[in-house]
Amino acid sequence: MSAIDLYQQCIRIFKFNSIAVGVSLWNADQFLTIGSYSIMTQMVIYFWCNFWTVHKYRHDMLHVMEVLNSAGIAFQLSVKFFIAMYNKPIIRGLLQTVEDKLYARYPDRSSREGEIVYKFAKKCNILIKILAPLYCSSLFVFALYPLYIYYSEGRLIPLFMYEVSYVDWHTVWGYLLTNFVQIFIYVMGLNGLIMADGLVVLLALHGIVYMEVFMIHLDELAKLLQSENVIENKEKITKMWRECLSEHQTLLEYFDDIENINGGMCLVLVFTGVFAICDNLVLCAVTDWYASYSFLLICFIQMTIYFSIGNAVELKSNALDISVANFPWYMFSRDLQKEYLFLICRLQHPIILTVYGFADLSLETYMSILKALYQFAMMILNFLA
Repeated sequence: MSAIDLYQQCIRIFKFNSIAVGVSLWNADQFLTIGSYSIMTQMVIYFWCNFWTVHKYRHDMLHVMEVLNSAGIAFQLSVKFFIAMYNKPIIRGLLQTVEDKLYARYPDRSSREGEIVYKFAKKCNILIKILAPLYCSSLFVFALYPLYIYYSEGRLIPLFMYEVSYVDWHTVWGYLLTNFVQIFIYVMGLNGLIMADGLVVLLALHGIVYMEVFMIHLDELAKLLQSENVIENKEKITKMWRECLSEHQTLLEYFDDIENINGGMCLVLVFTGVFAICDNLVLCAVTDWYASYSFLLICFIQMTIYFSIGNAVELKSNALDISVANFPWYMFSRDLQKEYLFLICRLQHPIILTVYGFADLSLETYMSILKALYQFAMMILNFLA
């Protein structure tokens, strides 16, 4: 299977998810579709049901926490929906850059660039195919708890703790309606999670591929400069250098667009993820509701994906800066040396992803968050002891 086939498989998954959640990234003519109105209606229903249930059980704090354990992820998905809708042209432009600058230029594995493109396309394809079933399997895990309660205690409980307004789930039809609404909304949320997180993985990994390609071209230019036929290859050197400058400019614009989209998403991800983790840590400590462990796992997996991708971009950006700094610029003509200075000046602003500018999206930031969460967990355990 070729690299473009692997890439198209991922795109087909995202197209299916986008139709389900009404984002329609590949439909340039419509801003809102029937699916968009449907998903916004589901947002209103979900948050209203949560508010109604919290108000109903406001004197039972543990039950309120059980109701709100998924609210953080739901709020995060709602924000991601509006960010994606607002930035549809930018996302389509990024995907078009990937196709034009990588897959169209290097369609086979005969060159170094083609081999790298294929390897990353395969890795990206495997990651997306792992990510989708992993998220979807959480619904099966949540469904086990009501079954366990029914067979062990002989009573029925809903899939999640929030109730549908003015519907008594203790009746047969009320129970069926409550579970239908909860499952339907959760499935739509899964489609949103797969699409949002999968697109971040796909775009960031292909940005790393483009940095690899740029470094290969810079290395080839350096070897040509250090060869014995520099004078004879003067025009070729100039042409290769201008291509490298063009690639670097495209690379900067590419990651600027990713940062414009991903920065806000990451900020919401961190705040809602920390809220969900703290809520579920308390539930894990004081209740036997094992579904809270599943929410913990989802939150940790999601945050790990984002911070790992950001850290990979930062490491590759550092390698790119080193390759530019070690480039034999002194063998250039005077005019090309001036152009090289502009490239060096741009290295003062490295290619990184951030949490909306507040912190780098790196493992160092992630470790700081985990340290704070660990201290919170220890405080809860000491309090219970």
